Amino acid sequence: MKKALAVFAVALLSGCSSNSIVNSLPGTNMSSDVSFDEMYLRGVFNWWEATPAYQLKEGRSNWYVDVELIADGQPYDFKLADKVWTASQTCGGKYKGQPAITNKTTYLVCGSDAENIQFVPSSTGTYRFSFARASGDEIRLEITPVS
Repeated sequence: MKKALAVFAVALLSGCSSNSIVNSLPGTNMSSDVSFDEMYLRGVFNWWEATPAYQLKEGRSNWYVDVELIADGQPYDFKLADKVWTASQTCGGKYKGQPAITNKTTYLVCGSDAENIQFVPSSTGTYRFSFARASGDEIRLEITPVS
């Protein structure tokens, strides 16, 4: 009986040593593992879909996508994510409604707690959304008008 109990205890404890649940806890940021080549800019401008036109392209020092936007005074909500909204591959604001401003750096976090970013274009036209790794677990976003 003691031998069976010991075997059961070892099996139970070895099952508890798995760290798979740690990687899926809300608020766990894993941007250092972001696969930019599999990421899409997803937002109200494309019905939150992962379409080829919004897949990131590799630049010299960053990843980017160009988007045509209409300046109507309303914010465009968006996030950076893969095709299936994997939590570790979903990046957005640190808080709800975090603004992104043209020619200013905005820092994104990745994980299940990432919120929508909001951008209000100052004029109708094409804007480049550029992403790169930043320090720590953050992603750097810069939005610039395309000439």
